[in-house]
Amino acid sequence: MCGIFGCIGKIDYDKALQCTSKMRHRGPDSLNVRQLEGVTLGHTRLTIMDRDEAANQPMRDISERYCIVYNGEVYNFIEIRKELEIKGHKFRTQSDTEVLLYAYIEWGENFQDKCNGMWSLAIWDNYEKKLFLSRDRFGIKPLYLYWEDGNFYFASEMKAFFPVMKERLPNYSIFGVGDYFRFEATDECSIKGIKKLTAGTCAVWQNGYFAQKKWWNTLEHLQEISKPYEEQVEILQELFLDACKIRMRSDVPIGTALSGGIDSSCTLGAMHYLSEEYVERKTNDWQHAFVANMPDTCFDETKYAEMAAEHIGIQVDRVNINPQIGADELLRYLYLCEEPYITSPIPYIQTYRKISDAGIKVTLDGHGADELFAGYSFDLFSACMDAGTGTKEFTEVVNTYNETCMNGSWVTELEAFNQMVLHIRDNNTYKMQNDTFDRMSELNKRLYIETHDKYLPTLLRCYDRFSMASGVESRMPFMDYRIVCFAFSIPWTSKIRNGYTKAIIRDMARPFMRDEILNRKQKIGFNAPNTKWFKGELKEFLLDIIHSKDFKECNLINALDVYVDVNEFLQNNIDNYQDGERIWRKIVPYLWKKAVIDCDWMGAGYA
Repeated sequence: MCGIFGCIGKIDYDKALQCTSKMRHRGPDSLNVRQLEGVTLGHTRLTIMDRDEAANQPMRDISERYCIVYNGEVYNFIEIRKELEIKGHKFRTQSDTEVLLYAYIEWGENFQDKCNGMWSLAIWDNYEKKLFLSRDRFGIKPLYLYWEDGNFYFASEMKAFFPVMKERLPNYSIFGVGDYFRFEATDECSIKGIKKLTAGTCAVWQNGYFAQKKWWNTLEHLQEISKPYEEQVEILQELFLDACKIRMRSDVPIGTALSGGIDSSCTLGAMHYLSEEYVERKTNDWQHAFVANMPDTCFDETKYAEMAAEHIGIQVDRVNINPQIGADELLRYLYLCEEPYITSPIPYIQTYRKISDAGIKVTLDGHGADELFAGYSFDLFSACMDAGTGTKEFTEVVNTYNETCMNGSWVTELEAFNQMVLHIRDNNTYKMQNDTFDRMSELNKRLYIETHDKYLPTLLRCYDRFSMASGVESRMPFMDYRIVCFAFSIPWTSKIRNGYTKAIIRDMARPFMRDEILNRKQKIGFNAPNTKWFKGELKEFLLDIIHSKDFKECNLINALDVYVDVNEFLQNNIDNYQDGERIWRKIVPYLWKKAVIDCDWMGAGYA
């Protein structure tokens, strides 16, 4: 995992070095800039596969025609390398970077279809003076674009452009909507003038022209699965174990950020299940689990995390989350995250920092399962339409919702019907113009939107920043493209079944995780306990904000509205976690502007 930077145009070496250095946290092991005719490429490296300096980037092929900078991991690189060796290609390193470079040379842009992993990359053709850019299927790894004074720039993070930007301004349209899940799947960003290459897209720059092409569409890769449920469970188990197996390939120790929920526990259980199986380049040093410890909050799952770890005979390290980090440190967290989000980054960044401090550079985490397999209770309202009103199945779906929902918002069948209508209306606002999508169940339509256009793109961006802020690579077995395609090929009844959400995940994981974990119905989720913090440890911090002069003058918020809301929140004796989330969302535009737009972090000693 790394940070990449590039410029087509005129940029001096020191400026390019400054831009690349902005992402040193992503790749603390080496930093290199190479200037070729027509292009400058920069790279910060986190060494995971092939720790030799020969695998550093920017990397050129043996003919020196092509040069690559690459961020990510392609887990099946060993199999691709064997294909290339048969075709006569010779390799000088043991890295996946060199495999990708020769895969592009051999197959052109079609090499993307062969890759199973996460990546953003750039390959420069020095003969044709052509730049090729690519981003993985689901946008797990970021790639930003910027144009200034005739120069074209690209980078893994927006802050890499700051040294060459004449001014930094917010993209006011993002903050005007106030929905931080709506823009991540688009090319829009929170900073004016910066764009992103969207997920599953590649692009070419040549002779001053920039052209993009969508190379991946999940809907084109679905299959008809008419097999009985029990066979579907077996198929998913085989896919999931193989996804974990190839993600355990590493030349450094790996671990997991364990929440105690089903998805991360399944991942840990699978790692243990596979530990005795030989896989080329798979590490045997994987027994490192970490859990965020937030005592006396509704989000603390330490008990369940320790239960999952005990099941496979390992210890779990508690990460004691400290919200009292000071205003400057919180701003630095937001600077590292770059984009605003619905909750505080404190528990996430502190967890991955502890993982990094323990010498772990790679984690296998459970992200993506909720969006693919219906882990959120509100998704059940879409399933109500599939069940059909007035049926036994409809009643079962409503009962599942009531048994699953954490915040106690029990609903009647009439209320569920009304929510169902709203969900169907929301589903219909997405005009896919695709027969495959139209034939999906309403639940799968809803999940497809959440996976590709709403929640998951934002979560993937956040976890890239949370983990890479400390130089940790987060790998996600559930985001294996084979599992994603499988998830949208099975019927809704394989996901909502016998009173459970994510039923097929629970059943496929029974050989390697205890039932007490898998049978949990309420989803807690990994969140910041903002209500408790704002009424306790961070109360003075919150009051200082709303009384400050620059807060009242911030043009991204309605300061008076926030002031009133905060005071009502503090006086309310009923502690609802959603109230704390609401307060965070109201103050985060101000904090974000202060951290990302106004601060000079070079002057403060930060890259």
